[in-house]
Amino acid sequence: MGWVDLVPRAGKLYIGGLYALYQTDLIKAAGITHVLSVIDYDPLLQEKFHHLKHHHIRAEDDPNEDLLQHFRATNEYIDEGLKNGGGVFIHCAMGKSRSATMAVAYLMWKYGMTWQEALEQVCEGRPVCDPNVGFKEQLSVYQDMLKEAKDDADADADAMYRNWLRERFRGEWWEWDKRVTRSKAKL
Repeated sequence: MGWVDLVPRAGKLYIGGLYALYQTDLIKAAGITHVLSVIDYDPLLQEKFHHLKHHHIRAEDDPNEDLLQHFRATNEYIDEGLKNGGGVFIHCAMGKSRSATMAVAYLMWKYGMTWQEALEQVCEGRPVCDPNVGFKEQLSVYQDMLKEAKDDADADADAMYRNWLRERFRGEWWEWDKRVTRSKAKL
C-alpha cells in the first residue's frame, strides 16, 4: 500500500488518503487529471492544484451518511476523467472507507459487478479498504438499483432509493455493530 494506489483493471483509477495529494510528484507521475474528494472539510486544492479538475463531496465517515445519493454524479465524473487517458484519484481522509465506497460504486456501475466483487478488486490495489457498515448497506441497495435500472426501470431504481431513504436504519456506531452481529448470528 502506498500513497497513491492503483485500482487494478480499471484504467488509471487511483485511491488513497488526503495527504497523498500533497505528494505532487506522485500525482504527476500517475497522470492524475481529476480528483474526487469525499471528505467533510475543504481540502484546499484550489491554490496548489488549480491544474486538476476537482469534485468535492462533503461527507463524514459515519454509517448514517448518505453517499448513495452521490453515486450517479460521481460515477459520471470518474468515467469522464478516465476517458482519453486521464487519471482519477479518489480520496477521503485515510483512503479506506468513503473513497473505497465511491470506487466500488463506480466498478459496479461500469462493469456490472456485485459490491463484494468490486470491493475485492479495490482491495487488490489498496488492501486497507473497508467501507463502514452503513456504506456497505448502501452499496447493497445500489446493487439492487442497478439491477432495476438494467431492466429499463429507472423509475423503479429511484423509488428503491427513496424507500431506502425513508426506512433506513439510523443509529450510533455501536448500534450498527450490534445490528451486524445479530445478522451474522442468524446465518
